[in-house]
Order: sequence, then C-alpha cells, then structure tokens
Amino acid sequence: MTEPLIQLRGFTAVDQRSGRVLLEDINLTVYPGEQVLLLGASGAGKSSLLDAIRGVIPHSVPLDISGECLVAGTPVLYNTVAELSAVVGNVPQDPHASITLPLVEDEIALTLENHGVEPSQIGPRVNELLESVGAEHLLQQRTQTLSGGWVQRVATVAALAANPRVVLADEPTSMLDGAGVASVMQVLTELVGSSGALILVEHRLDELADGPGLPDRTVVIDQGKIRADGPTQQVLAEHAEQLEASGVWTPGLQLSQFKQRTVAEAEPLLSARGLSVRPAPTAQQILADVEWDIHAGERIAVMGANGTGKTTLLLALAGLIDVEGSVTGKQPVMVFQNPEHQFLTHSVYDELRFGLVPNDTTEASVQELSAAFGLDHLAKLNPFRLSGGEKRRLSVAAGLLAAKHGSAATVLLADEPTFGLDRAATTTMLKVLADYADTGGAVAIITHDQRITEAWATRRLIVAEGALV
Repeated sequence: MTEPLIQLRGFTAVDQRSGRVLLEDINLTVYPGEQVLLLGASGAGKSSLLDAIRGVIPHSVPLDISGECLVAGTPVLYNTVAELSAVVGNVPQDPHASITLPLVEDEIALTLENHGVEPSQIGPRVNELLESVGAEHLLQQRTQTLSGGWVQRVATVAALAANPRVVLADEPTSMLDGAGVASVMQVLTELVGSSGALILVEHRLDELADGPGLPDRTVVIDQGKIRADGPTQQVLAEHAEQLEASGVWTPGLQLSQFKQRTVAEAEPLLSARGLSVRPAPTAQQILADVEWDIHAGERIAVMGANGTGKTTLLLALAGLIDVEGSVTGKQPVMVFQNPEHQFLTHSVYDELRFGLVPNDTTEASVQELSAAFGLDHLAKLNPFRLSGGEKRRLSVAAGLLAAKHGSAATVLLADEPTFGLDRAATTTMLKVLADYADTGGAVAIITHDQRITEAWATRRLIVAEGALV
C-alpha cells in the first residue's frame, strides 16, 4: 500500500499564554496524488493546520503540542523548518512576507540555490517558472515595485521552484485577477501530479468551480476541529447549511444586495485633477492624468487586472507618494493591502484606539466595531500574532475609526479589504463600510470580487494601464 505523505494523529496545539486551542485532536491522512480543499471560517484553524504540517508549529511558534504530525513518514519534530522545506512547499497567505530579495529573478533563484540545483539550470528554470504564471516580463523587476497580484504570483513560483512533494497553498489566488487564478491553479495542479499532494485553502470557490475545478476531496475545519472529510461534492451537499451558517463561501452563494442610493451632487469630499505618477523622471508613467471626484455617500469599487495601477491610485489620493497634478479635499484615510504595514502598537486594544481622542463617543465606536468584527476576545494579543483574516479585520476597523472620528467626514480608501475573509466577515465589513458612507463619508475599495461589486458598490471604476476607463 502507498505510504501517506501527510499524517496527523490526535494532533493538538494550544497557546499556553492565552489558553487558545488552535488545533484539537486532528486526524488527517493525505496520500500521493491527492488534492484537498480545506474549508473553514476565518480563525477556524486552517492556517494553523498548515503551519503544523510545515513545522512552523512548534519549531517557530512555541505552542504546547500533543499527538503526532508526520510528513513523508518522518515526525516534523525531528526536522527543522528548513529541512522540511525540501519536501514541503508553502504558498503563504501573505505573499509579501515571503519576499526577501530586491530582484524577482534573485527571489526565485534563491530557492533553487538553497536546494542545490546546478547553477547552469537555475536561469532557465527561473524563466520557465515565471512564464508559467504569465510573469516573464518581471524577470529584472524590483520586488518592492510589484503590485499585490504580481507579488502573489512571484511568491507562488518561488515557493514551488524546487518541486516539493507536498504543496500547502494558503489562499494563493486572493489578490489575483481572473487570468492569474487560472495560471496559478494550473501550476499547482501540474506540480502535484500523481506523486505529490496539495492542500488548498481558498475562499474564491466560484472562480475555481467555473474554471480549473475544485479539488476532489474537501476537509472542513471549525474551532480547531475537523468536522467533515470526504468527496467535495458530497461534503458541500451534506454540510452546505452548516458551512453557510458559519460564514463559509460555497459555490453559487451570493452576497445579499445592499440598498442603492442616489448620491447628491454636492461639493466632492476628494478631487483629483491631472493626477500622474511616475517612479523616476525618465520612467514610464504608472498613472496618467487621472480626473476623479468622490462624493459623500459613494461606495466605489476600483477594479482592473494585476499591475494596472489600482494601489498606486489609492496611495496617490492618500498623499503617500509623490504625484504630478493635484488632490484637494479632506485628507483621506488609507487601509493598506498588507495589514501589518499599518500596525503601530503591541495589542489589539491599543491598535483600535491609536490616534483617537479618548471620550465616551470614541469608546462607544471602538466597542461597537470590535464586537462587529469579532475582535473582542483578541484585545490583549499582539496584532502580529493574529490570523490573516483577523489582521485584515483589525486594520479596516482601525482605519474606519480614524475616518469616523476625524475633524470632518472624509474618504476611506481600502486596498483589498475583504481578501482572506469568509462570507460572514465579508458581509459584516461591507455593511459597516456602507453605513459609514450613508452617514456622510465615502468609501473606495480595490477588489477583484465581482460579487462585491454587484451587491455593494454604487459605482465601479476600472483601471487599465494607469488610466481610468
């Protein structure tokens, strides 16, 4: 009989400092050739399970563990994370965190060098990997200039460069346009083949179902426990009600429609005139001659392919990069694509209150948002220790509080505020953002999710090649 590539038996992981049980009595076996979809609400334990398989728990994250976790027949306790990386490839939830070198080609080559690939084979292999995700034009590009979507593609092929037998992909398509979703999933599928194994965490099930297809097997995890494990269609059919009740996206499930409203043609909250951005005097413009007014009450979805200038546009409006032209109006508040880039304190409690004038009104708002976003029980934790979805909720909540309690109504600019969130958290966030717009503010978000645009936005803007079209 074929030996399993992954085997967990009664595996439990507990954070002794907080008492949180991250994983409880996990029993999971994955054989060569299997592709597994791991479903669960935000904070259910999906990322923790992947961290256990790749040895981050307990080698890097010191949790109390019991039970067994074996990869390729060897307990993870007997190998370091570096040693396990020869077998386990990890596509991280936060691709920015895995980028270490200034050039794209060096980032991918580093993985190959670390695994002893012959120097003569490295260059061709780097080119092959970039071509596989439509990113061959990025070979000489500096990693710090890439958009989130291109970072995600580069981080994916860098993680898979050494052909690991086990692939752990934690929302590898969260920042990708449609073409990126298809190319990344094809790479993952081809790499696993019949001798490897893939565990995929993903919320964008409709795009997978309509395109590359869903993995044949699905495992459902909730509150750190495995609740279902079986053929995907069977699990989705038998557990649809429970999945939807816990806030998990299932194929075909749409967002509830938000009430649309007419926006008064009053003085705009924010205006851009002739807005252009170029990285250097002789370089090609990233944005060119943007004219844009944002009025109170607007809920705007900014869409477009990866690398077209969406993030640059929001950063320019926020005054965070040098621009040509003008931006006038009340200073907007920016929520970054990477939540960690805006954290300034050592606890969730302090992060929510940072910069606010302490009074009964602001405290009431903090309490209301903390409860709505499910952050109450995390108050004492360091923001950097939260799950990806929890970090995202915290960053948006902090930005919204800053916008609500400034000197006047303003525009909240949010770069992919719903990526990494389950359906329940997405719905809650969109409702809170809509309420802010309805009470005199305005919101502009970057998203690749058509469901959000159709259900929530009062206006859609498409960015293509640095221009609004």
